[in-house]
Amino acid sequence: MSQGLTNTKRRIKSISSTRKITKAMELVATVKLKKWKDRMENIVSYLNVMNNIISSCSDKEGPTDILELKEYNEATSNLYVVVTSSLGLCGGYNYNLFKFLNSLIKKNDKVLVVGTKGFVKYSREDVELNDEYVTLLDKLDYQKVQNLVYDLRNEYASGKYNKVYLISTEYVNSLTFVPREYQLLPLSGQKETNDIKQEVLFEPSKEEVLALIIPKYLNTFLYGRLIEASVCEQAARRNAMDSATDNAEELLEKLRIEYNKARQGAITQEITEVVAGASNS
Repeated sequence: MSQGLTNTKRRIKSISSTRKITKAMELVATVKLKKWKDRMENIVSYLNVMNNIISSCSDKEGPTDILELKEYNEATSNLYVVVTSSLGLCGGYNYNLFKFLNSLIKKNDKVLVVGTKGFVKYSREDVELNDEYVTLLDKLDYQKVQNLVYDLRNEYASGKYNKVYLISTEYVNSLTFVPREYQLLPLSGQKETNDIKQEVLFEPSKEEVLALIIPKYLNTFLYGRLIEASVCEQAARRNAMDSATDNAEELLEKLRIEYNKARQGAITQEITEVVAGASNS
C-alpha cells in the first residue's frame, strides 16, 4: 500500500511539472501570436492596394517582355516553395502541409524548403531539395525575402520550371488553418479587392508601371504569406499547449482522487490493525 502511495505521489509531481511547462509554452505562444498577427494585419491593406494597381494595369494581356508574366510551357517540372516550422509541439500543423504538398508534387518537381521540419521530412525522400532558406523564418526580415524572390525569378528565367508555387498555411481563425497553394510565377491574373470602379491614369504608361510594381508586389506577397504562416504556427502551438495543459489537469484530478482513496484505505487498515492488536491483548 505504501509503495502504491509513493508511486502515485511521484506521478502527481511529474505531471504537475509537465503542466507548468505546457502552460508556460502556451503563454509564450500567445504573446508571439499577437506580435505576428499585428504584423500580418498591417501588411494586408498595403498588399490590397498593390493588387488593385496590378489589376488595373493588366486588364488586357500583359506585355511579354516582363519576366513575371512570361510562360515557359515547354518546361516539364514545377518549383514548390513550402513553408514549414522549425520547432515542434504545434499539433498537426506540419503534417497537414506535408499531406497537401505530397498530393501536388511529381517526380521531376523541385522543393525549396523553409523550416527545419520540412527539410528533415523531404531529405529522406526521393525529392530534389533546396535547403538554402531553411532558417528564413528564424529571423524574418524583408531583405531576406527579397533575396529569395530574386533567386526564384532567376530560377524561373532559366526556363527549367513551368510554374513556381508557394505552399503555406492560410489563417482562417484561431482554431482553423488551411494549407494553400499560391502561384508565384508566372503571375496569375489579379482581381481587384474592392467594388469601387474608377478610372486611373498611369504615367508614363501601364506597361512601365506594371514592370516596376510586379517585383515589389511579389516581395510583399511572399513576405505577407510568410508572416501568415508564422501566425498559423504560433496559433497551432498555443492550441496544442492549451490542450496538453487541460489533459494534465484532468489527469492530475484523477490521480489526486486515486491518491486520497489509497491514503484513506491505508489509514483505515492501520486503525483496524491497532484495534485488532488491542483486542488481542
